[in-house]
Amino acid sequence: MLAGRVALRGNPDGPNNWLWYRCCHWLCVRAYFERVTVVHPQRLAAGGPVLYVVLHRNGAVDGFVYHQVVPRGIYLISTQLLRGFFGRLFFTGIAVARKQDAEDGSHNEAALHQCVRVLADGGEVMVFPEGTSSLGPCHLPFKSGAARLALDALAHGVALRIVPLGVHYERAWAFRSKAEVVVGEAILTDMPDGLSDLGRLKEMKRRMTRALEDVGCNFATAAAQEEAECLAYVATLGSTRSYFSALKALEPGVPADVVAGWSELQQRLGSHRVLRHQGVPLFPVGPWLGYAALLAVLGPLVLAGALLNLPPLLAAWLAARRFADGRNVVALWRILVGLPLGGLWFAGMAAAIAHIAGWNWLLGYLLLTLAALKALYRAKKLAVAVWNGLVQRDLRVPAREFHQVVLDNLPFP
Repeated sequence: MLAGRVALRGNPDGPNNWLWYRCCHWLCVRAYFERVTVVHPQRLAAGGPVLYVVLHRNGAVDGFVYHQVVPRGIYLISTQLLRGFFGRLFFTGIAVARKQDAEDGSHNEAALHQCVRVLADGGEVMVFPEGTSSLGPCHLPFKSGAARLALDALAHGVALRIVPLGVHYERAWAFRSKAEVVVGEAILTDMPDGLSDLGRLKEMKRRMTRALEDVGCNFATAAAQEEAECLAYVATLGSTRSYFSALKALEPGVPADVVAGWSELQQRLGSHRVLRHQGVPLFPVGPWLGYAALLAVLGPLVLAGALLNLPPLLAAWLAARRFADGRNVVALWRILVGLPLGGLWFAGMAAAIAHIAGWNWLLGYLLLTLAALKALYRAKKLAVAVWNGLVQRDLRVPAREFHQVVLDNLPFP
């Protein structure tokens, strides 16, 4: 999605538009997500030529997130994202037609050759081997295009480095949740002697599959995935553990003590009016009054910011309800609608406030909006903990005991 020194579809000006897409994607991520962190950043290549093979989870929003980690990456992108002017405001790259897009695929071979040229010039190319996204329990089947591209580049004498990336969201569709990008070990490019062209393709695809599975998490069923995501979130509470490391520890199965503790806690919660944050019932760790006092500060701040910016927030929510056909595109629709409308709304509010009340009030509006955005994630957690601590205070100790069971039974890397 990022322009380089090649003519990219959707970005005819090349380097002239590079800053636009970088700023646009940065704003999308900073507005929608509470935080994006990188696991094993030391594995990132210092420069090209690099082929990044990346897992696809949350629609085109994955590209925005990966762009924060690989700012000079050029994406192999679906033509459907470039059909109109509006799409080209957010997306650019080397376009290919997928089978499901009902598009003319005659230019796909030329697009792959263009990727090789980018790599030969020392560039960085980003490819989604799955071809499409899913938030399901396991990755989708990997296509052979990325392996073909890697072998073509190597055949042209490119000193290629292949790096796998995975992305994991606490709640991919939720506004102001957290995300983690995982950088895997570089994939070996040397091939055994005597392999046929088909054998080389199969071997490279096997290596890519294994590397992507190392930076991803696969579960047998959607129910197992949902349980693991809740438990992984529990493991991050009050600790420095990464969400991905907790998920990965749960991939082989949930430890027996954790299963028993989780089941017992669910039974004790029963029909009680317990609130949850990202599927997990939260309770105060310290004094309840301290949590309530902090919520009394952050709550009105968040509420005021939401009310002052209600139209774009409401429009983004309605757009996702109307157009999203799966959880993996909810965030995309909210961003595509909410961000432009938010910009227009902010410009209108800024002009009105500056004209009516002066620049000091305009600065106050800006600071209040930014503070409310930053406080939302914490305020939601506080609201859940304060309510549960007040209404179901007898469940606080069992919840804390279960939290400790999770920490004790998941190996800390």
